[in-house]
Amino acid sequence: MLTGFTVLLVACLFQGSFGLGMKNYKPFSWEAFWVLFSIIGILIIPIVWTAIEVPNFYKYIFATPGNVLAIAAACGFLWGISAIWYGKGIDSIGMSLTVGINTGVGCSLGSLIPLFILGNIPSANSLTLLLVGMAVMLLGVGVITKAGILRDRESKADAAKPRNDQFVLGLFMALASGFGTAAMNIGYTYASKASSLAVADGVNPVSASLIAYVIVFASGGFVSNLGYAIFLLIKNKTYTDFGRSGSAFAYFKALLTGCIWFAALGLYAKSTALLGSLGPVIGWIAFLSGALIICNAWGLKTGEWQGYQRPKRVLLWGNVVLVLSVIIVGYANGIA
Repeated sequence: MLTGFTVLLVACLFQGSFGLGMKNYKPFSWEAFWVLFSIIGILIIPIVWTAIEVPNFYKYIFATPGNVLAIAAACGFLWGISAIWYGKGIDSIGMSLTVGINTGVGCSLGSLIPLFILGNIPSANSLTLLLVGMAVMLLGVGVITKAGILRDRESKADAAKPRNDQFVLGLFMALASGFGTAAMNIGYTYASKASSLAVADGVNPVSASLIAYVIVFASGGFVSNLGYAIFLLIKNKTYTDFGRSGSAFAYFKALLTGCIWFAALGLYAKSTALLGSLGPVIGWIAFLSGALIICNAWGLKTGEWQGYQRPKRVLLWGNVVLVLSVIIVGYANGIA
């Protein structure tokens, strides 16, 4: 049990911290950084990690029905689009707002998946709590959005404070990125067919879970992320960024961000297995809540809300509401 919580804590730390790599990657342009992040984090790391734990993982993918793989890849493609919005949202309005809004919207949609798509209707008590939790979650998203609007207004009213002309666009991208969570959950559910084949063949379930991640991320997810970044490289003629003087740190940051991003998912999957029957409930609650708290701590430390006292207080209250909603939804899923 202690080992499970320790692994979960590290997963929370990684999930709440990887966005730091998306904030400052000079002298790279956003698209140059995203090309590297896509290749490293979305393609190479998932495949290498899975190959280490399940050396012949590809045979289970080949044994999975083609229509299942196609649906999982399509969902991965949709998730990839939302991941682009997520990265651009952090670039435009910062970690605190983007992650908070993304978590709330994504978690709400993720909770609706078993109800309307997979046909897994929970008990009456669970359904009631689930709807209450989603209502509270949307309230939290609204409070966090309000904090961002207040900050934007203050920046425009005070000439001494930096203005953000991309605030509205960044807010929209943060909201839209939450929809990708639902697509990823659907894709992962279908791709789990390959993981089930591995388990039936004697593979450790914790290791086998990585196979589903490979299918979703390294297929459609990789194509959409890399394709858009290359399009921008050509359009903006920023392909020369890779040879810019002083770009060594940007390369390192892309590598580190990619590793931390997938490590958060991989370690979370392992922690749920190590926690046993408590994993799907406590693990899920702690992962989302812990990552959100850590992300906001980074946002405050890096000065995203410096000089904005009232908006900062509203932000903190919004996160309290979000954590409460995650607890409610997690409990509802646990008694389903």
